[in-house]
Amino acid sequence: MEKNKRYKNSFQTLWRLLGYFKGHRILFFFVIILVIYTSFAQIYGTFMLKDIIANGIQAKDYNYLIINTSYMALVYLFGCLANLTYTQIMIRLSQRVIFKIREDLIKKVLALPVSYFDSRQAGEIMSYFTNDVDSTINALNQSLANIIFSLCNIIGTLLGMYLINLYLALIATAIVATIVIFIVVNSKKCRKYYRKQQESLSILNGCIEEDLRGIKVNKAFEHEEDSYKTFLKKNADWRDSSTSAFFHTMLNTPFIVSLSYLNFAICSIVGILFISNGLLKEGIAALSPFLIYVRQSAQPFNFFTVHFNTILNALAGSERIFEFLDLPEEKEKDKGYIKLVKINDSYYWEKSQTEHLPLEGNIVFDHVKFGYEKDKIVLDDISFYAKQGQKIAFVGSTGAGKTTIISLITRFYDINEGTITYDGINIFDIKLESLRRATSMVTQDTHLFNDTILNNIKYPRMHSTIDEVKEAARIGGADHFISKLKDNYETLLYDDGINLSEGERQLLSLARAAISHPPLLILDEATSNIDTRTEKIVEKSMDKLMENRTVLVIAHRLSTVRDANAILVLDHGKIIERGNHEQLLKMKGRYYSLYNGSIELE
Repeated sequence: MEKNKRYKNSFQTLWRLLGYFKGHRILFFFVIILVIYTSFAQIYGTFMLKDIIANGIQAKDYNYLIINTSYMALVYLFGCLANLTYTQIMIRLSQRVIFKIREDLIKKVLALPVSYFDSRQAGEIMSYFTNDVDSTINALNQSLANIIFSLCNIIGTLLGMYLINLYLALIATAIVATIVIFIVVNSKKCRKYYRKQQESLSILNGCIEEDLRGIKVNKAFEHEEDSYKTFLKKNADWRDSSTSAFFHTMLNTPFIVSLSYLNFAICSIVGILFISNGLLKEGIAALSPFLIYVRQSAQPFNFFTVHFNTILNALAGSERIFEFLDLPEEKEKDKGYIKLVKINDSYYWEKSQTEHLPLEGNIVFDHVKFGYEKDKIVLDDISFYAKQGQKIAFVGSTGAGKTTIISLITRFYDINEGTITYDGINIFDIKLESLRRATSMVTQDTHLFNDTILNNIKYPRMHSTIDEVKEAARIGGADHFISKLKDNYETLLYDDGINLSEGERQLLSLARAAISHPPLLILDEATSNIDTRTEKIVEKSMDKLMENRTVLVIAHRLSTVRDANAILVLDHGKIIERGNHEQLLKMKGRYYSLYNGSIELE
């Protein structure tokens, strides 16, 4: 992912994160008020000690001592209640924020173009939902409010010192300033290493996810040792970045504690000298709370650094989340204004409120050029047409560009040159949602959801009735094996349909295509995973499925395209032969060689 320079500034990232509190600003402001009061209670309670010692203990005014000690206890009590209240409120607010962040993430996943997922591992994307969000949860639940509390404590403590004695306060401030400088410098390194840690963990998760999905392949080709070494390397990268992050994090506490002890010792000695020389008129009554402030000054810094490091970790995760959320969406390229509408049980392209074109399924490629990278052309000057009711087949060796052509029709990718029209309309003028609703696709990689067979079949039209589902299953050739299952259509599938054979999974995919009724049907090597016996069942049912539809077929077995109206032979992104089965055989060219087995499709 390209680094977004905007989020190199931690403040900008934090500001955007705080933007998720929109709608809860009054409650969040109330939390800040309670945090400030909690800090005030601690600072003011200590400051009261000066008068209690001077006017109560030293003056032996026990009435004053009881009243002010009780008052001080109330200040601390209300501070404790404020702390309890803002903690509970903040937990609830943070959960709402995390809910919204996860909602934005899944919306982004669904809106991104297919090309993004071609170059990313699922585990890497999952890291946004897990590791990065988890780090943000920890920060919002506790650290954000505690950072404000610590800052208030630091400011309040310094203010209390200056109110007691200016010169002692200047001495203490010099050491406090040293602590602040160290924290600022060290935090920059912490932030860098926390980001590396998050990125390394994302890569590690991707590696684990890939190994788990490909465990059978690993074992079949005895690749366990190589997979293990790859994992060790990525795990070591994560270990090294984590070690660096935690090393710099753990430097803070001993440095702050050591300087705070030094500060306490120096201020104690100087304070006694001031009392001896009459520079501290209140004497021990003033020095006692001052030294408490000095001793307490380490606590907010320690508190601050602990939670600040959590914030840094969260900011590293938030940066990655916001970079992901700022990726260009597929819909940003959707400039289409023509949509699909239903009028009297028929579908039309609505060009305007008064102009409607019937949905027929006519496809035309006109001098189309495309490359996944601009300098590497995959399809070069592709032109063909497919009219309603026609079956057009694409054949060629692996890498010839067959599947790419199909991907361009549904705008999984956008062409570089030329035009593609659907029913005479440039596909760029059609809304993406409508374009894909007008197309039904069966791919060689069948994905089934962890749900019943019934819901998997009616996935394109969830409002379908059970009778419509059964009819689609009959058309797709799946009804025969479904009826033999114990729970029939209520059979639960899991792990992408692992409890079915490859052929049965493909038949369900065909049934899913049958239940939707767009006039354009795309079969991307739909029978590649089906055995010969099952293929015969499918071929019989496919005739009804393809009836009155425009069908584009990528052929895995040439026997399945013999009846095609036109067969286009591709090689290195170009159409080198076209014609029907008999015409191409007479040419005795590439198709002839493929059909007779002298050249392999794979």
